[in-house]
Amino acid sequence: MPLSESTVSKLADALKADIVQEIYDSEKYYDFMTELIGEALEKKLGNCDQDLFFDLGLCLMDRIELK
Repeated sequence: MPLSESTVSKLADALKADIVQEIYDSEKYYDFMTELIGEALEKKLGNCDQDLFFDLGLCLMDRIELK
């Protein structure tokens, strides 16, 4: 018998923090976000100073959160 929608929702709520932490701790997440942020910055700013590019990338990485 499948679980009710309410039960699945409660399980998701209970697991959310641990799952989000697993994602944040993943090297794949870091690599993926670094690539996406870099592409987005280049699209918005074009070719800019590498130190600024790096600093902005780190700042943005810290500010982006999973829902």
